[in-house]
Amino acid sequence: MDENAAANQPRETEWVMREALITSALESAHKAQELGLPADRIILSCKLSGVQDLISTYQELAGRSEYPLHLGLTEAGMGSKGIVASTAALAVLLQQGIGDTIRISLTPEPGGDRTREVIVGQEILQTMGLRSFTPMVVACPGCGRTTSTVFQQLAQDIQRYLREQMPVWRNEYPGVETMQVAVMGCVVNGPGESRHANIGISLPGTGEIPVAPVYVDGEKTVTLKGDQIAAEFQTIVEQYVRDHYRHGQAPKTIPLHPVN
Repeated sequence: MDENAAANQPRETEWVMREALITSALESAHKAQELGLPADRIILSCKLSGVQDLISTYQELAGRSEYPLHLGLTEAGMGSKGIVASTAALAVLLQQGIGDTIRISLTPEPGGDRTREVIVGQEILQTMGLRSFTPMVVACPGCGRTTSTVFQQLAQDIQRYLREQMPVWRNEYPGVETMQVAVMGCVVNGPGESRHANIGISLPGTGEIPVAPVYVDGEKTVTLKGDQIAAEFQTIVEQYVRDHYRHGQAPKTIPLHPVN
């Protein structure tokens, strides 16, 4: 087939859709500038609901435009499906340096809170190492050694507590949003993983002695016992924040290793 014949062949539907979106966005931006809107007041968005379509469209748009780009997977869905789809699409583009603002579009649970979208967006950026918003809790997945739910409850409670404190801590303790907290469920992997966080705790697993060693900046500092482990650990976290972030001098953190 010669070049002329190939050029006359119908384009695939996906290509036509992408090209129509990109052309519309660019023509609208150029028209806005002709009407007097400064280029630095323009941001382009070509949201789609398909992960691969979104990635391909923004990759092409980024190569043909110098305008800032707003990323978002529209109609992503509900719960884990929406979170996974949004993360899969945006993470690829952000890793390639594409995107200036983002939006997570989740269908809320009945009676649910739309702030979940904001939290997911922040966590995508923070787990990718692009921005920090609130101290993050790393926790093990659990296994046959962790039939108790104590470590799960503590990880959940500490993460909620840290997020709730950020409106105050953000101003009083600059840099606290980069703090890492580890909550592990047994003494097999727990101590090693805990040492790589600013503060880490290893809770007793099934059949283990009911004690919980705490590590601060890699050093074991105390062993908690009894029914008040959660409350005592929270107190240790509070004291660490006061001691290390009051003057904006964030401590050096060793990157966390993957949890087995």
